[in-house]
Amino acid sequence: MGRQSVWTDDNIRALTENFVLAADEVWRLQGGYDFRKYQAAGGADPECVCFQEMASQGHYGPGGGTKQGIYVCTPAGKFLGSINSLSAEAVQQMLKRSLQAWQELPLADRQAKPPTSKPKHRWEWSAPEKGLILKETIRYLKNGSPAEQTPDTRFNHDFAWFSAEEAKRLIPASPVVGETHEVPAEIYRRLARCHLLNTAHGEGGTYHADQVRGDLSVTILEVDPRQVRIKLSGKGVSTGSREKAFGLAPAAKIRTELLGFARFDRKTGQFSQFELVALGKLYNSTEAAAKAPADRNIGWFFTLADQDRPFDRLAPTHLHAYDAKWVAQPSLRLHDYQANPPAQK
Repeated sequence: MGRQSVWTDDNIRALTENFVLAADEVWRLQGGYDFRKYQAAGGADPECVCFQEMASQGHYGPGGGTKQGIYVCTPAGKFLGSINSLSAEAVQQMLKRSLQAWQELPLADRQAKPPTSKPKHRWEWSAPEKGLILKETIRYLKNGSPAEQTPDTRFNHDFAWFSAEEAKRLIPASPVVGETHEVPAEIYRRLARCHLLNTAHGEGGTYHADQVRGDLSVTILEVDPRQVRIKLSGKGVSTGSREKAFGLAPAAKIRTELLGFARFDRKTGQFSQFELVALGKLYNSTEAAAKAPADRNIGWFFTLADQDRPFDRLAPTHLHAYDAKWVAQPSLRLHDYQANPPAQK
C-alpha cells in the first residue's frame, strides 16, 4: 500500500488559498546556463527576471546552471522555499516550511506586486485564430517481444498548431468523393520535424527539414453542402541528430505510419472532428534497415483540443522551430542564444 497523506483539510485549504501553482519552459525561465549573460544579451522579460532573481536564493544557489525544481514565492518574487526532489515527503515538508514562512510575513509583503509582470513575448500569443489546434498524446507501445515483461508505460502531451489557411489546404477547393490529394509538404514536415518525436519520456529535440522524408495524403470520403469527411494516410522516416534547447540529442531513426479521419465544416471553415494516429518504430542507429526490429515502438495520437480548457491553450513545445510567418518570435531566441552548453568542470 502507498503512504497515506498526513495533510489535513485545513492545511490543504491554506495552501490553495495562498499559493498559485505555476509552470513554464525551464530554459526560458532560467535564462539558459547563465541568466546574467542572457539578460545582458536582451533576454529580460520581467517574469523571467523575477524568477531568476528569486531562484538564485534556492537550492542551487546563485550563478549559472540549471534552476530546475519546485519553488514557492510571493507574487512580488520574495523567495519562500524550494526543492528539487522526487520524494513526495520531501516536497511536502518544503511546502510546509514555505507556508509557515508565508504566514510570518507582514501583510504588506504578502500583497506586494512586482513593478511590472507583463512579458514582451509569449508563445501563446501566436495561437492561430480559427486555426487547427490539436492535442497530442505520445506513448511508448509494446514491441511484441516475449522478453518484454514490463513494458514502458511513460507518456507525454503536447500540442500542434496550424493556421486557418494551412488547415483549409487539407481540403481541395472542389472535393470529389473518392479522389486522393497529397497534403502540402510543409504540413507533413511540421508534423515530422516537431511532433513525431521520441518525447514520451520528455524533450526529444527537433529534426531539420532535410532530415525528414515522407508524405501525407487526403482521400475524400463524403461531401455535402455542410461538410467534407476525409481520410488521412501517410508514412515517413526521420534520421539524424535532433536539435534540443542546448546541444544535440543522439542520432536516431524514426519510421512512421499515419492514419486518421476528420470532418471539415464548410460553413465555419474549421474542422469539427479530427483524429490522427501515428505508429512509430524507434531505432538507436541511423543505419537500421527498413525491416530491422525496432529498439522501441511509440504511438502519437492527435485530436481537437478543447480551447475552453486553459491546459489546451498551451503552446507547442517546439513552436520556436515552426517555419511559419504567423508565429511571432521573441527578440532574442533562446535556442539561438547558446548553441552548446559550457564545458562541465
